[in-house]
Amino acid sequence: MEFSHDASWQNFEEVFNAKLPIAEAWKLIIDFHEQQKPKDYWSEIRKLNVEGEQSDIIRWIEQIVSASPISKRTIAIWIGISKLFDEENEREYYAIYLQGSDKYDEKTIEWAEEPTYEPEHNYGLVDVLSQMDQLLHKDVEDYTFLDWMLPLAYIALTFDDIIRTNRLKKELFLTGKTKLYVSAGFEEGDYMNLTAIE
Repeated sequence: MEFSHDASWQNFEEVFNAKLPIAEAWKLIIDFHEQQKPKDYWSEIRKLNVEGEQSDIIRWIEQIVSASPISKRTIAIWIGISKLFDEENEREYYAIYLQGSDKYDEKTIEWAEEPTYEPEHNYGLVDVLSQMDQLLHKDVEDYTFLDWMLPLAYIALTFDDIIRTNRLKKELFLTGKTKLYVSAGFEEGDYMNLTAIE
């Protein structure tokens, strides 16, 4: 049996819309996929420190916007998901990057393809995803599917939780504006519109 793209996406949307703390939300995502296909690695993925990593993510994004202030024209920011290859260790690491735009459209991600805010040193490693990647990598049958769904769900859910619970210094983001739209995902693929910073 193969994972269903539509069923996984529906589960993700339901969990996202429930607006739960990251630990609860992540558990529901893992529960759903484990019920579809029991695997040895699910128990290890459950142990990943999703709550602890949020402080690192907050520090990362606040350092970027402190060093490279968001312009008054920027009305939306994009949290992109990518992989970086470490030649010395010969392995890939998950990373996120920050960009912004003076355009926004909730129905498409085309606005993020031509950013007008591109801060220096805007990449950060995501330990939870890199650890998960190592656990999933040996699963030849399902790696490609899970390598799409789980990173997207984790990044969207953790950033949305951070924003909703007001843990960001808003004055760093709301420069000359009362609202900043936020989206996260894969630049050439799926994404999720998050809670706005306001």
